[in-house]
Amino acid sequence: MMIIAVATNAQYSEGIGGGSIRAGVGYVHDFPGVAGTAIQAEYIFPLNDWLQGGIGAKHIYTSGYPRTNTVKEYTKANTIDFELLFVPLHTENASLRIGPGYTFSFYNIRRSYPVFTAHDGQSTTVSYPSVDSKGRVRGVRIIGEYERYFNDSFSAGVRIEIAKAYGYVAIGGPFVSFKL
Repeated sequence: MMIIAVATNAQYSEGIGGGSIRAGVGYVHDFPGVAGTAIQAEYIFPLNDWLQGGIGAKHIYTSGYPRTNTVKEYTKANTIDFELLFVPLHTENASLRIGPGYTFSFYNIRRSYPVFTAHDGQSTTVSYPSVDSKGRVRGVRIIGEYERYFNDSFSAGVRIEIAKAYGYVAIGGPFVSFKL
């Protein structure tokens, strides 16, 4: 994706404006019973009239009690994100973008899984011990966003993405953007 971005920018860099700095928050749906927020900062730059590239970072925190009310499960993840967005609609007032992205994620997770213990002559007992794990993963994202321009330097919009940040998650929310 980076080679395509550099090659496209080198071919079509004349007449294209500068990049934008964005900040946003979003709702994160991890799996049923675990949800939270994401805070994102990103630099978006035009490659030509139909393509934009981006690099950003995100902090994700989700929590909940999906399996038992005795163990609060959570996910804390930090990501580094790259994206290449196609711009099928661009007017003076708004833009619509869709495209793929790639994420590198560093996470800490606490989950609880049922453990069934059988006893002779008695009923089976169920316990939910917590399991902590941490690691690094990478994966693809599918992104869709709408941005509304208020003047030459300020805009706001909404973004929805399906990501493989540490597992498959859905993230959606507003952002503000300042053109450099």
